[in-house]
Amino acid sequence: MDKKTYILKNNKEITIRDLNLKDVSLSHKFFQAIPESKRKYYRSDVTNKKHLKERAEQSESGKIIRRIALFEKQIVGDASLEIDSDSWKSGTAFLRLVIDPGHSGKGVQYALAKDLYDIAHNKHIEKIVAKFMRPQKDLMTIYTNLGFKMEGVLPDYVHDLKGKEQDMVIMVASLEDLRSAHSFIGDWLDNDHSSVGAGEM
Repeated sequence: MDKKTYILKNNKEITIRDLNLKDVSLSHKFFQAIPESKRKYYRSDVTNKKHLKERAEQSESGKIIRRIALFEKQIVGDASLEIDSDSWKSGTAFLRLVIDPGHSGKGVQYALAKDLYDIAHNKHIEKIVAKFMRPQKDLMTIYTNLGFKMEGVLPDYVHDLKGKEQDMVIMVASLEDLRSAHSFIGDWLDNDHSSVGAGEM
């Protein structure tokens, strides 16, 4: 995937590009900075370097699209788009977003969303699904602002990394829903310096 540069409204420049094996140490530093109280709701231990290497290998092989946002050579956001390979679900992809707490509320999440929208558009994805645990209220706010709608809640469906049962929240957005959120996303980006193209929202 192409490397892209975005200028946020605070005039900070971030670069978004594919995750690769050279990023394992940077990824480890990024996830270590996220409070354990938030990490416990992730589906895997992102402080384990072996796991981080596997994530990077998935990205390099193209199995999962993984993009990172960098500011001053440090990762400030991590996102993935996993395309469903089941034929009866073709046209669907699963989205995950993680933002550095120090850059929360500065538009990084919306630059990543814009970037992944372009990718989904080019790959003819019709629907994007986000799944997360109910305590992750910050994600619900982000996805709602991006145009996602509540699809359902599965009570006590998953276990967090501490072994406690948690409800799983499922939110869904069509590409048109994401396109409709363009004006909101645009409030966070300097549109004169953001990526443009056929898939622009």
